[in-house]
Amino acid sequence: MKIFTTVRKVSSEVPMSFFNFERFEKQCGDFLFVDARINFKPLLEIKDKKIVYFEIEEPNRFAVTDPAFRRDEYERCFHKILTICPYTAEWLNKAQGKHRRQFVFFPFNENLIPPKREKLYDVIYFGGIHSREIFRTVKTISKFNYRFIAPNEIKSYSVIANSKIARKIKKIFSVKPPKEKYITDKDIPHLKKLELISQTKVTIVHNLLSFNVAYARNIQNTPDFKSNDAFEQIPPKNFLRTILHFFLRKEYLVPQQKTRLLEAAFCRSLILCRKDPFNFIEKFFTPDKEFVYYEEGRLEEKLRDVLAHYEDYSEIIENAYQKALKEYTTLAFFEKYLKNLN
Repeated sequence: MKIFTTVRKVSSEVPMSFFNFERFEKQCGDFLFVDARINFKPLLEIKDKKIVYFEIEEPNRFAVTDPAFRRDEYERCFHKILTICPYTAEWLNKAQGKHRRQFVFFPFNENLIPPKREKLYDVIYFGGIHSREIFRTVKTISKFNYRFIAPNEIKSYSVIANSKIARKIKKIFSVKPPKEKYITDKDIPHLKKLELISQTKVTIVHNLLSFNVAYARNIQNTPDFKSNDAFEQIPPKNFLRTILHFFLRKEYLVPQQKTRLLEAAFCRSLILCRKDPFNFIEKFFTPDKEFVYYEEGRLEEKLRDVLAHYEDYSEIIENAYQKALKEYTTLAFFEKYLKNLN
């Protein structure tokens, strides 16, 4: 195995930059492994080689039109695709008539597991504010001794407010959206993020994408999209409904595996997960044994109860840690998906 690092398109501080699969190169077969988002064009020059791709952008890549992100034309370059979306794997394997895709977990480098630390904070959430529900979540946790770790740019979930023109105007006039006042840590290094999680009692988790009508429209233009169970919440194309949902600021839920799930587990922070129509988390952990659910609209109530009886959740926290240590490390990923790959 040789790691293909040419023209990578990821920040050095995103989780996938810390896999370090290079340490396994001499223990695998003869193939190229692409473990990060890249400029796909150079693959056309080596398409005769056996290329294995770790696909972390499914199903959300179907919500855009940018060919560099959708990468549909490069599909034929890959011998095997390890995808974080089980629904897309089943959908495209059936549509393409071959078992090219395999559903996998998003691994955590076991060499980065932080030590057990004193809990200094009540609750933490990290990621962008890409929906109204996430904004409500951030405002709710701000009532506690909290941390909110945000990426460099907090984009709006609104179609209009997130347009290029709107963002340019806000930049010119130095307009900061109200939600930025809730940020406690912005654009911090990955290891610092893990340190903060390990110092926090509860991590708020979800495994969802929230698509506005513009993103939903792109999915509706994808052939046979309703055969992908990830898109079961997205209705068939209808012009009048699209207009209505635009003004209602409708958000469509789509499942996506998130890195924060395992980051919380490895940092020994209680996983408090939003319950939703997909409950994707149950592919990895068992409710009330390794994590706890909260209902939409009842986060504050659940969080107060958990914090009031926090010691009662120590076994759940330890169960999640031990399960992750056994099954969801980069070493486990190598052993399960790469070591004997043909």
